[in-house]
Amino acid sequence: MGDTTAYLRRGIREIICLALFFFTFLACEYLFDARMAEFVPSSEVVIYESIVVGASVIGFFVRPFLYYRRPQTTDATSDITGVLLVSALLLMIMAVRFEVVIAGGLVACCALGYCGSTAHANLAQRFAQTPCLARAVAVSYAAGILVQVLNHMVMPAGIPQQSVLIACAIALVGLLHSARRAKLRDEPAPELEVEIAELSVDASERGARWHDDPEAKAAFQGAVVRLTVATACLTGVFAALNAGLTTSHAAGAIDLGDWPRLLLVVSTLAAGVLYDLRGRSYMNIIMTCAAMLSTLSFFVLITDGNGGNTLVATIIFYLGTGFFVVFFTAKFAAISMCARWAYLWPCMGRVINNVCSILVTAPAVAIISSQNVLAAVSVVLVLFVFIAISLLGQFGQDGEGEATHGGLALAADDLGVSCELGQADTVPLEAPELSFDDRLDGFVAAFGLTKRERDVLEALVVSDDSVQGVAAALFLSRSTLYRHIASINKKTGASSRVALINFFWSWTPQD
Repeated sequence: MGDTTAYLRRGIREIICLALFFFTFLACEYLFDARMAEFVPSSEVVIYESIVVGASVIGFFVRPFLYYRRPQTTDATSDITGVLLVSALLLMIMAVRFEVVIAGGLVACCALGYCGSTAHANLAQRFAQTPCLARAVAVSYAAGILVQVLNHMVMPAGIPQQSVLIACAIALVGLLHSARRAKLRDEPAPELEVEIAELSVDASERGARWHDDPEAKAAFQGAVVRLTVATACLTGVFAALNAGLTTSHAAGAIDLGDWPRLLLVVSTLAAGVLYDLRGRSYMNIIMTCAAMLSTLSFFVLITDGNGGNTLVATIIFYLGTGFFVVFFTAKFAAISMCARWAYLWPCMGRVINNVCSILVTAPAVAIISSQNVLAAVSVVLVLFVFIAISLLGQFGQDGEGEATHGGLALAADDLGVSCELGQADTVPLEAPELSFDDRLDGFVAAFGLTKRERDVLEALVVSDDSVQGVAAALFLSRSTLYRHIASINKKTGASSRVALINFFWSWTPQD
Protein backbone atom coordinates (compact mmCIF):
# COMPACT_ATOMS: atom_id res chain seq x y z
CA MET A 1 0.00 0.00 0.00
CA GLY A 2 2.92 2.33 0.64
CA ASP A 3 4.21 2.01 -2.90
CA THR A 4 0.71 2.39 -4.32
CA THR A 5 0.02 5.53 -2.30
CA ALA A 6 3.34 7.01 -3.37
CA TYR A 7 2.68 6.30 -7.04
CA LEU A 8 -0.83 7.75 -6.90
CA ARG A 9 0.36 10.82 -5.03
CA ARG A 10 3.08 11.53 -7.57
CA GLY A 11 0.63 11.18 -10.43
CA ILE A 12 -2.19 13.16 -8.82
CA ARG A 13 -2.28 15.76 -11.59
CA GLU A 14 -2.70 13.08 -14.26
CA ILE A 15 -5.42 11.36 -12.21
CA ILE A 16 -7.33 14.61 -11.70
CA CYS A 17 -7.10 15.49 -15.40
CA LEU A 18 -8.51 12.13 -16.44
CA ALA A 19 -11.20 12.34 -13.75
CA LEU A 20 -12.27 15.76 -15.03
CA PHE A 21 -12.38 14.37 -18.57
CA PHE A 22 -14.59 11.46 -17.49
CA PHE A 23 -16.96 13.76 -15.60
CA THR A 24 -17.14 16.34 -18.38
CA PHE A 25 -17.65 13.72 -21.06
CA LEU A 26 -20.39 11.87 -19.15
CA ALA A 27 -22.08 15.09 -18.00
CA CYS A 28 -22.03 16.41 -21.57
CA GLU A 29 -23.64 13.17 -22.74
CA TYR A 30 -26.27 13.45 -20.01
CA LEU A 31 -26.97 17.08 -20.91
CA PHE A 32 -27.31 16.18 -24.58
CA ASP A 33 -29.81 13.40 -23.80
CA ALA A 34 -31.89 15.74 -21.66
CA ARG A 35 -31.98 18.44 -24.33
CA MET A 36 -32.71 16.03 -27.18
CA ALA A 37 -35.61 14.50 -25.26
CA GLU A 38 -37.30 17.92 -25.57
CA PHE A 39 -37.32 17.65 -29.38
CA VAL A 40 -37.48 13.97 -30.43
CA PRO A 41 -39.16 10.74 -29.21
CA SER A 42 -37.30 8.80 -26.52
CA SER A 43 -36.47 5.95 -28.91
CA GLU A 44 -34.50 8.35 -31.13
CA VAL A 45 -32.48 10.05 -28.39
CA VAL A 46 -29.99 7.19 -28.08
CA ILE A 47 -29.43 7.18 -31.86
CA TYR A 48 -28.46 10.84 -31.88
CA GLU A 49 -26.40 10.31 -28.73
CA SER A 50 -24.32 7.56 -30.36
CA ILE A 51 -23.60 9.79 -33.37
CA VAL A 52 -22.56 12.76 -31.25
CA VAL A 53 -20.42 10.65 -28.92
CA GLY A 54 -18.86 9.00 -31.96
CA ALA A 55 -17.73 12.42 -33.15
CA SER A 56 -15.25 12.46 -30.27
CA VAL A 57 -13.14 10.03 -32.31
CA ILE A 58 -12.10 12.97 -34.47
CA GLY A 59 -10.58 14.72 -31.47
CA PHE A 60 -8.96 11.52 -30.23
CA PHE A 61 -7.10 11.22 -33.54
CA VAL A 62 -6.33 14.89 -34.15
CA ARG A 63 -4.30 15.34 -30.97
CA PRO A 64 -1.79 12.50 -31.66
CA PHE A 65 -1.50 13.58 -35.29
CA LEU A 66 -0.52 17.10 -34.25
CA TYR A 67 1.82 15.71 -31.58
CA TYR A 68 3.82 13.75 -34.15
CA ARG A 69 3.32 15.65 -37.42
CA ARG A 70 2.56 19.28 -36.54
CA PRO A 71 4.01 19.89 -33.06
CA GLN A 72 4.41 23.61 -33.73
CA THR A 73 0.61 23.98 -33.95
CA THR A 74 -0.16 22.17 -30.70
CA ASP A 75 -0.29 25.23 -28.44
CA ALA A 76 -2.62 27.23 -30.66
CA THR A 77 -4.85 24.22 -31.41
CA SER A 78 -5.14 23.32 -27.73
CA ASP A 79 -6.16 26.85 -26.77
CA ILE A 80 -8.74 27.00 -29.56
CA THR A 81 -10.09 23.59 -28.51
CA GLY A 82 -10.61 24.83 -24.96
CA VAL A 83 -12.60 27.81 -26.17
CA LEU A 84 -14.67 25.62 -28.50
CA LEU A 85 -15.47 23.17 -25.69
CA VAL A 86 -16.85 25.80 -23.33
CA SER A 87 -18.71 27.58 -26.16
CA ALA A 88 -20.30 24.34 -27.38
CA LEU A 89 -21.50 23.44 -23.89
CA LEU A 90 -23.07 26.88 -23.51
CA LEU A 91 -24.65 26.45 -26.95
CA MET A 92 -26.27 23.17 -25.91
CA ILE A 93 -27.56 24.72 -22.70
CA MET A 94 -29.14 27.76 -24.35
CA ALA A 95 -30.28 26.18 -27.64
CA VAL A 96 -33.94 26.45 -28.59
CA ARG A 97 -33.70 24.51 -31.84
CA PHE A 98 -33.08 20.84 -32.52
CA GLU A 99 -30.27 21.54 -35.01
CA VAL A 100 -28.42 23.79 -32.58
CA VAL A 101 -28.37 21.09 -29.89
CA ILE A 102 -26.92 18.63 -32.43
CA ALA A 103 -24.26 21.12 -33.52
CA GLY A 104 -23.32 21.94 -29.95
CA GLY A 105 -23.06 18.24 -29.08
CA LEU A 106 -20.86 17.48 -32.09
CA VAL A 107 -18.42 20.33 -31.38
CA ALA A 108 -18.33 19.59 -27.65
CA CYS A 109 -17.57 15.88 -28.17
CA CYS A 110 -14.87 16.63 -30.76
CA ALA A 111 -13.22 19.03 -28.32
CA LEU A 112 -13.58 16.54 -25.46
CA GLY A 113 -11.96 13.87 -27.63
CA TYR A 114 -8.98 16.17 -28.12
CA CYS A 115 -8.71 16.82 -24.37
CA GLY A 116 -9.31 13.16 -23.54
CA SER A 117 -6.51 12.03 -25.82
CA THR A 118 -4.07 14.22 -23.89
CA ALA A 119 -5.41 13.13 -20.50
CA HIS A 120 -5.16 9.42 -21.38
CA ALA A 121 -1.63 9.81 -22.77
CA ASN A 122 -0.44 11.71 -19.70
CA LEU A 123 -1.81 9.06 -17.34
CA ALA A 124 -0.28 6.25 -19.44
CA GLN A 125 3.07 8.02 -19.43
CA ARG A 126 2.97 8.25 -15.65
CA PHE A 127 1.51 4.86 -14.67
CA ALA A 128 1.91 2.35 -17.55
CA GLN A 129 5.11 0.89 -16.11
CA THR A 130 3.98 0.85 -12.48
CA PRO A 131 2.21 -1.96 -10.60
CA CYS A 132 -0.86 0.22 -9.94
CA LEU A 133 -1.95 1.20 -13.45
CA ALA A 134 -5.46 -0.28 -13.11
CA ARG A 135 -5.91 1.39 -9.72
CA ALA A 136 -4.89 4.77 -11.14
CA VAL A 137 -7.45 4.38 -13.94
CA ALA A 138 -10.07 3.22 -11.45
CA VAL A 139 -9.51 6.18 -9.12
CA SER A 140 -9.82 8.58 -12.07
CA TYR A 141 -13.03 7.06 -13.38
CA ALA A 142 -14.56 6.64 -9.92
CA ALA A 143 -13.80 10.27 -9.07
CA GLY A 144 -15.41 11.45 -12.29
CA ILE A 145 -18.53 9.35 -11.67
CA LEU A 146 -18.74 10.48 -8.05
CA VAL A 147 -18.65 14.15 -9.04
CA GLN A 148 -21.37 13.50 -11.62
CA VAL A 149 -23.64 11.74 -9.10
CA LEU A 150 -23.13 14.40 -6.44
CA ASN A 151 -23.74 17.16 -8.96
CA HIS A 152 -26.95 15.48 -10.03
CA MET A 153 -28.26 14.62 -6.56
CA VAL A 154 -27.03 17.58 -4.49
CA MET A 155 -27.05 20.53 -6.87
CA PRO A 156 -30.42 21.89 -8.01
CA ALA A 157 -31.37 21.04 -11.57
CA GLY A 158 -30.81 23.58 -14.30
CA ILE A 159 -28.30 26.40 -14.03
CA PRO A 160 -26.47 25.14 -10.88
CA GLN A 161 -25.72 21.74 -12.42
CA GLN A 162 -24.80 23.29 -15.73
CA SER A 163 -22.48 25.73 -13.98
CA VAL A 164 -20.59 22.82 -12.40
CA LEU A 165 -20.20 21.27 -15.85
CA ILE A 166 -18.82 24.49 -17.32
CA ALA A 167 -16.48 24.99 -14.36
CA CYS A 168 -15.08 21.44 -14.65
CA ALA A 169 -14.60 21.88 -18.40
CA ILE A 170 -12.61 25.05 -17.76
CA ALA A 171 -10.60 23.28 -15.03
CA LEU A 172 -9.85 20.39 -17.40
CA VAL A 173 -8.56 22.73 -20.09
CA GLY A 174 -6.56 24.72 -17.54
CA LEU A 175 -4.90 21.64 -16.01
CA LEU A 176 -4.01 20.22 -19.40
CA HIS A 177 -2.62 23.60 -20.39
CA SER A 178 -0.45 23.76 -17.26
CA ALA A 179 0.74 20.19 -17.80
CA ARG A 180 1.74 21.04 -21.36
CA ARG A 181 3.62 24.13 -20.21
CA ALA A 182 5.35 22.15 -17.47
CA LYS A 183 6.45 19.55 -20.00
CA LEU A 184 7.86 22.25 -22.26
CA ARG A 185 9.83 23.60 -19.31
CA ASP A 186 11.08 20.06 -18.57
CA GLU A 187 9.57 20.25 -15.13
CA PRO A 188 11.14 17.52 -12.97
CA ALA A 189 9.05 15.00 -11.11
CA PRO A 190 9.90 15.57 -7.40
CA GLU A 191 11.00 12.59 -5.33
CA LEU A 192 10.27 10.22 -8.20
CA GLU A 193 12.53 7.28 -8.96
CA VAL A 194 14.89 8.35 -11.73
CA GLU A 195 13.93 5.46 -13.97
CA ILE A 196 10.25 6.39 -13.91
CA ALA A 197 10.87 10.13 -13.94
CA GLU A 198 12.90 9.80 -17.14
CA LEU A 199 10.37 7.57 -18.85
CA SER A 200 8.37 9.47 -21.43
CA VAL A 201 6.16 8.40 -24.29
CA ASP A 202 8.75 9.30 -26.90
CA ALA A 203 11.65 7.84 -24.93
CA SER A 204 9.90 4.54 -24.45
CA GLU A 205 9.12 4.11 -28.11
CA ARG A 206 12.74 4.82 -29.07
CA GLY A 207 13.92 2.44 -26.38
CA ALA A 208 11.65 -0.45 -27.37
CA ARG A 209 14.35 -2.15 -29.46
CA TRP A 210 12.45 -5.42 -29.49
CA HIS A 211 9.88 -3.72 -31.73
CA ASP A 212 12.37 -3.92 -34.61
CA ASP A 213 12.51 -7.70 -34.31
CA PRO A 214 10.08 -9.29 -36.83
CA GLU A 215 8.88 -12.04 -34.49
CA ALA A 216 8.35 -9.71 -31.55
CA LYS A 217 6.63 -7.18 -33.80
CA ALA A 218 4.29 -9.87 -35.13
CA ALA A 219 3.51 -10.97 -31.58
CA PHE A 220 2.76 -7.39 -30.58
CA GLN A 221 0.46 -6.87 -33.56
CA GLY A 222 -1.37 -10.13 -32.82
CA ALA A 223 -1.90 -9.06 -29.22
CA VAL A 224 -3.26 -5.69 -30.36
CA VAL A 225 -5.66 -7.40 -32.76
CA ARG A 226 -6.96 -9.70 -30.00
CA LEU A 227 -7.40 -6.79 -27.62
CA THR A 228 -9.20 -4.77 -30.30
CA VAL A 229 -11.58 -7.64 -31.07
CA ALA A 230 -12.24 -8.18 -27.37
CA THR A 231 -12.95 -4.49 -26.78
CA ALA A 232 -15.24 -4.32 -29.81
CA CYS A 233 -17.24 -7.38 -28.71
CA LEU A 234 -17.49 -6.19 -25.13
CA THR A 235 -18.64 -2.82 -26.45
CA GLY A 236 -21.38 -4.65 -28.31
CA VAL A 237 -22.70 -6.03 -25.02
CA PHE A 238 -22.44 -2.81 -23.03
CA ALA A 239 -23.58 -0.51 -25.85
CA ALA A 240 -26.72 -2.61 -26.25
CA LEU A 241 -27.40 -2.27 -22.53
CA ASN A 242 -26.76 1.45 -22.67
CA ALA A 243 -29.13 1.81 -25.62
CA GLY A 244 -31.98 0.15 -23.76
CA LEU A 245 -31.40 2.05 -20.54
CA THR A 246 -30.96 5.41 -22.28
CA THR A 247 -34.28 4.85 -24.06
CA SER A 248 -35.93 4.20 -20.68
CA HIS A 249 -34.20 7.29 -19.26
CA ALA A 250 -35.42 9.51 -22.09
CA ALA A 251 -38.95 8.15 -21.59
CA GLY A 252 -38.78 9.02 -17.90
CA ALA A 253 -38.95 5.42 -16.65
CA ILE A 254 -35.60 5.67 -14.86
CA ASP A 255 -33.01 8.31 -14.01
CA LEU A 256 -29.50 7.21 -14.99
CA GLY A 257 -27.97 9.93 -12.85
CA ASP A 258 -29.64 8.80 -9.62
CA TRP A 259 -28.23 6.76 -6.70
CA PRO A 260 -27.74 3.42 -8.55
CA ARG A 261 -24.92 5.16 -10.41
CA LEU A 262 -22.94 5.07 -7.16
CA LEU A 263 -22.62 1.33 -7.76
CA LEU A 264 -20.48 2.27 -10.76
CA VAL A 265 -18.02 3.89 -8.35
CA VAL A 266 -17.91 0.71 -6.26
CA SER A 267 -17.43 -1.60 -9.25
CA THR A 268 -14.75 0.68 -10.71
CA LEU A 269 -12.66 0.69 -7.54
CA ALA A 270 -13.11 -3.07 -7.14
CA ALA A 271 -11.96 -3.56 -10.73
CA GLY A 272 -8.82 -1.51 -10.13
CA VAL A 273 -7.85 -3.61 -7.10
CA LEU A 274 -8.65 -6.97 -8.71
CA TYR A 275 -7.02 -6.18 -12.04
CA ASP A 276 -3.70 -5.24 -10.43
CA LEU A 277 -3.41 -8.59 -8.63
CA ARG A 278 -0.28 -10.55 -9.61
CA GLY A 279 0.87 -8.09 -12.22
CA ARG A 280 -2.54 -7.80 -13.93
CA SER A 281 -2.43 -11.47 -14.95
CA TYR A 282 -6.12 -12.07 -14.14
CA MET A 283 -7.64 -9.17 -16.07
CA ASN A 284 -8.96 -11.25 -18.96
CA ILE A 285 -10.80 -13.84 -16.90
CA ILE A 286 -12.25 -11.22 -14.54
CA MET A 287 -13.50 -9.14 -17.47
CA THR A 288 -15.11 -12.18 -19.07
CA CYS A 289 -16.99 -12.96 -15.85
CA ALA A 290 -18.15 -9.33 -15.57
CA ALA A 291 -19.42 -9.43 -19.16
CA MET A 292 -21.41 -12.59 -18.43
CA LEU A 293 -23.01 -10.89 -15.44
CA SER A 294 -23.86 -7.78 -17.46
CA THR A 295 -25.59 -9.87 -20.13
CA LEU A 296 -28.22 -10.68 -17.54
CA SER A 297 -29.27 -7.06 -17.63
CA PHE A 298 -29.78 -7.23 -21.38
CA PHE A 299 -32.08 -10.23 -21.04
CA VAL A 300 -33.99 -8.47 -18.26
CA LEU A 301 -34.65 -5.57 -20.64
CA ILE A 302 -35.72 -7.96 -23.40
CA THR A 303 -38.12 -10.04 -21.33
CA ASP A 304 -39.46 -7.28 -19.08
CA GLY A 305 -42.45 -6.05 -21.03
CA ASN A 306 -43.90 -3.76 -18.35
CA GLY A 307 -40.60 -2.17 -17.28
CA GLY A 308 -40.88 -3.34 -13.69
CA ASN A 309 -37.37 -4.74 -13.55
CA THR A 310 -35.59 -1.83 -15.19
CA LEU A 311 -33.98 -0.86 -11.89
CA VAL A 312 -32.51 -4.37 -11.57
CA ALA A 313 -31.11 -4.13 -15.09
CA THR A 314 -29.62 -0.73 -14.28
CA ILE A 315 -27.86 -2.02 -11.16
CA ILE A 316 -26.36 -5.00 -13.01
CA PHE A 317 -25.32 -2.75 -15.87
CA TYR A 318 -23.45 -0.35 -13.57
CA LEU A 319 -21.67 -3.18 -11.78
CA GLY A 320 -20.30 -4.45 -15.09
CA THR A 321 -19.55 -1.11 -16.73
CA GLY A 322 -16.95 -0.16 -14.12
CA PHE A 323 -14.97 -3.31 -14.90
CA PHE A 324 -15.22 -2.69 -18.64
CA VAL A 325 -14.00 0.93 -18.61
CA VAL A 326 -11.04 0.15 -16.35
CA PHE A 327 -10.25 -2.89 -18.50
CA PHE A 328 -9.90 -1.22 -21.88
CA THR A 329 -8.34 1.97 -20.50
CA ALA A 330 -5.64 0.10 -18.55
CA LYS A 331 -4.96 -2.42 -21.31
CA PHE A 332 -4.38 0.16 -24.03
CA ALA A 333 -2.38 2.38 -21.68
CA ALA A 334 -0.09 -0.58 -20.95
CA ILE A 335 0.54 -1.56 -24.57
CA SER A 336 1.10 2.06 -25.61
CA MET A 337 4.62 1.83 -24.19
CA CYS A 338 5.44 -0.79 -26.83
CA ALA A 339 3.92 1.09 -29.78
CA ARG A 340 5.58 3.44 -32.24
CA TRP A 341 2.85 6.09 -32.04
CA ALA A 342 2.72 5.70 -28.29
CA TYR A 343 0.72 8.93 -27.80
CA LEU A 344 -2.16 7.51 -29.85
CA TRP A 345 -2.73 4.18 -28.13
CA PRO A 346 -3.85 5.09 -24.58
CA CYS A 347 -7.16 6.44 -25.89
CA MET A 348 -7.75 3.67 -28.46
CA GLY A 349 -10.00 1.75 -26.10
CA ARG A 350 -12.30 4.76 -25.89
CA VAL A 351 -12.13 5.20 -29.67
CA ILE A 352 -13.13 1.58 -30.32
CA ASN A 353 -15.89 1.86 -27.74
CA ASN A 354 -17.35 5.01 -29.33
CA VAL A 355 -17.14 3.71 -32.91
CA CYS A 356 -18.70 0.35 -32.08
CA SER A 357 -21.45 2.09 -30.10
CA ILE A 358 -22.55 3.85 -33.29
CA LEU A 359 -22.82 0.50 -35.10
CA VAL A 360 -24.55 -1.34 -32.26
CA THR A 361 -27.06 1.21 -31.00
CA ALA A 362 -29.69 1.07 -33.76
CA PRO A 363 -29.85 -2.78 -33.94
CA ALA A 364 -29.94 -2.97 -30.14
CA VAL A 365 -32.87 -0.55 -29.92
CA ALA A 366 -34.71 -2.58 -32.59
CA ILE A 367 -34.17 -5.87 -30.74
CA ILE A 368 -35.21 -4.42 -27.38
CA SER A 369 -38.29 -2.76 -28.87
CA SER A 370 -39.37 -6.00 -30.56
CA GLN A 371 -38.51 -8.09 -27.47
CA ASN A 372 -37.08 -10.73 -29.81
CA VAL A 373 -35.41 -13.08 -27.34
CA LEU A 374 -34.15 -15.45 -30.06
CA ALA A 375 -32.32 -12.67 -31.88
CA ALA A 376 -30.85 -11.39 -28.61
CA VAL A 377 -29.59 -14.85 -27.62
CA SER A 378 -28.03 -15.39 -31.06
CA VAL A 379 -26.19 -12.08 -31.03
CA VAL A 380 -24.93 -12.51 -27.46
CA LEU A 381 -23.66 -16.03 -28.18
CA VAL A 382 -21.69 -14.79 -31.19
CA LEU A 383 -20.19 -11.97 -29.14
CA PHE A 384 -19.18 -14.35 -26.37
CA VAL A 385 -17.44 -16.68 -28.81
CA PHE A 386 -15.22 -13.81 -29.95
CA ILE A 387 -14.70 -12.62 -26.37
CA ALA A 388 -13.62 -16.08 -25.29
CA ILE A 389 -11.24 -16.47 -28.24
CA SER A 390 -9.64 -13.07 -27.80
CA LEU A 391 -9.45 -13.01 -23.98
CA LEU A 392 -9.55 -16.50 -22.51
CA GLY A 393 -7.22 -17.81 -25.19
CA GLN A 394 -4.47 -15.72 -23.58
CA PHE A 395 -5.25 -16.74 -20.00
CA GLY A 396 -2.41 -18.56 -18.35
CA GLN A 397 0.23 -17.50 -20.86
CA ASP A 398 3.42 -15.84 -19.69
CA GLY A 399 2.59 -12.18 -19.97
CA GLU A 400 5.98 -10.81 -18.95
CA GLY A 401 7.99 -9.07 -21.59
CA GLU A 402 10.61 -6.41 -21.58
CA ALA A 403 11.74 -3.48 -23.63
CA THR A 404 14.48 -1.13 -22.57
CA HIS A 405 15.17 2.54 -22.04
CA GLY A 406 18.36 3.55 -20.30
CA GLY A 407 18.57 0.11 -18.71
CA LEU A 408 15.01 0.20 -17.35
CA ALA A 409 13.02 -2.98 -17.95
CA LEU A 410 9.58 -2.08 -19.26
CA ALA A 411 7.04 -4.78 -18.48
CA ALA A 412 4.58 -5.62 -21.25
CA ASP A 413 2.41 -7.83 -19.07
CA ASP A 414 -0.86 -6.87 -20.74
CA LEU A 415 0.11 -8.05 -24.19
CA GLY A 416 -0.53 -11.68 -23.36
CA VAL A 417 2.70 -12.49 -25.22
CA SER A 418 6.35 -12.38 -24.42
CA CYS A 419 8.34 -9.52 -25.88
CA GLU A 420 11.68 -10.92 -24.77
CA LEU A 421 13.79 -11.57 -27.82
CA GLY A 422 14.98 -15.10 -28.18
CA GLN A 423 14.34 -16.04 -24.57
CA ALA A 424 12.75 -19.34 -25.47
CA ASP A 425 15.79 -20.32 -27.52
CA THR A 426 18.31 -19.34 -24.87
CA VAL A 427 19.74 -22.33 -23.05
CA PRO A 428 22.56 -21.10 -20.87
CA LEU A 429 25.50 -23.45 -20.58
CA GLU A 430 27.69 -23.29 -17.53
CA ALA A 431 31.39 -23.40 -18.22
CA PRO A 432 32.71 -26.66 -16.79
CA GLU A 433 35.71 -25.08 -15.09
CA LEU A 434 33.54 -22.80 -12.90
CA SER A 435 30.87 -23.74 -10.43
CA PHE A 436 27.81 -21.54 -10.33
CA ASP A 437 28.79 -19.99 -6.99
CA ASP A 438 32.29 -19.24 -8.26
CA ARG A 439 30.92 -17.68 -11.42
CA LEU A 440 28.40 -15.61 -9.48
CA ASP A 441 30.98 -14.43 -6.93
CA GLY A 442 33.46 -13.54 -9.65
CA PHE A 443 30.85 -11.70 -11.68
CA VAL A 444 29.70 -9.71 -8.64
CA ALA A 445 33.26 -8.76 -7.76
CA ALA A 446 34.19 -7.87 -11.34
CA PHE A 447 31.31 -5.42 -11.80
CA GLY A 448 31.03 -4.12 -8.24
CA LEU A 449 27.48 -5.34 -7.57
CA THR A 450 25.96 -4.82 -4.13
CA LYS A 451 24.75 -7.69 -1.97
CA ARG A 452 21.12 -6.99 -2.91
CA GLU A 453 22.04 -6.79 -6.59
CA ARG A 454 23.78 -10.15 -6.18
CA ASP A 455 20.52 -11.65 -4.89
CA VAL A 456 18.58 -10.13 -7.80
CA LEU A 457 21.12 -11.38 -10.36
CA GLU A 458 21.04 -14.89 -8.89
CA ALA A 459 17.25 -14.96 -9.06
CA LEU A 460 17.24 -13.73 -12.65
CA VAL A 461 19.71 -16.25 -14.00
CA VAL A 462 18.40 -19.37 -12.23
CA SER A 463 14.65 -18.72 -12.37
CA ASP A 464 12.22 -19.07 -15.26
CA ASP A 465 9.65 -16.96 -13.41
CA SER A 466 8.28 -13.73 -14.78
CA VAL A 467 9.52 -10.45 -13.39
CA GLN A 468 6.50 -10.41 -11.08
CA GLY A 469 7.39 -13.87 -9.81
CA VAL A 470 11.01 -12.91 -9.20
CA ALA A 471 9.90 -9.80 -7.31
CA ALA A 472 7.57 -11.87 -5.12
CA ALA A 473 10.30 -14.42 -4.39
CA LEU A 474 12.65 -11.66 -3.26
CA PHE A 475 9.90 -9.85 -1.32
CA LEU A 476 10.34 -6.73 -3.47
CA SER A 477 7.91 -4.52 -5.29
CA ARG A 478 8.19 -4.59 -9.08
CA SER A 479 9.37 -0.97 -9.15
CA THR A 480 12.18 -1.80 -6.69
CA LEU A 481 13.17 -4.86 -8.71
CA TYR A 482 13.25 -2.76 -11.90
CA ARG A 483 15.51 -0.28 -10.14
CA HIS A 484 17.97 -3.06 -9.23
CA ILE A 485 17.85 -4.49 -12.76
CA ALA A 486 18.52 -1.04 -14.20
CA SER A 487 21.54 -0.63 -11.90
CA ILE A 488 22.92 -4.06 -12.84
CA ASN A 489 22.42 -3.37 -16.55
CA LYS A 490 24.20 -0.05 -16.23
CA LYS A 491 27.19 -1.62 -14.47
CA THR A 492 27.49 -4.54 -16.89
CA GLY A 493 26.49 -2.74 -20.08
CA ALA A 494 23.60 -5.14 -20.75
CA SER A 495 20.58 -3.77 -22.60
CA SER A 496 17.89 -6.11 -21.26
CA ARG A 497 17.22 -8.99 -18.93
CA VAL A 498 17.89 -11.52 -21.72
CA ALA A 499 21.15 -9.82 -22.65
CA LEU A 500 22.20 -9.81 -19.00
CA ILE A 501 21.52 -13.54 -18.63
CA ASN A 502 23.41 -14.36 -21.84
CA PHE A 503 26.32 -12.16 -20.76
CA PHE A 504 26.46 -13.78 -17.33
CA TRP A 505 26.74 -17.32 -18.72
CA SER A 506 29.23 -16.34 -21.42
CA TRP A 507 31.40 -14.23 -19.08
CA THR A 508 34.83 -15.49 -18.17
CA PRO A 509 36.94 -14.04 -15.38
CA GLN A 510 39.99 -12.06 -16.35
CA ASP A 511 43.30 -13.12 -14.92
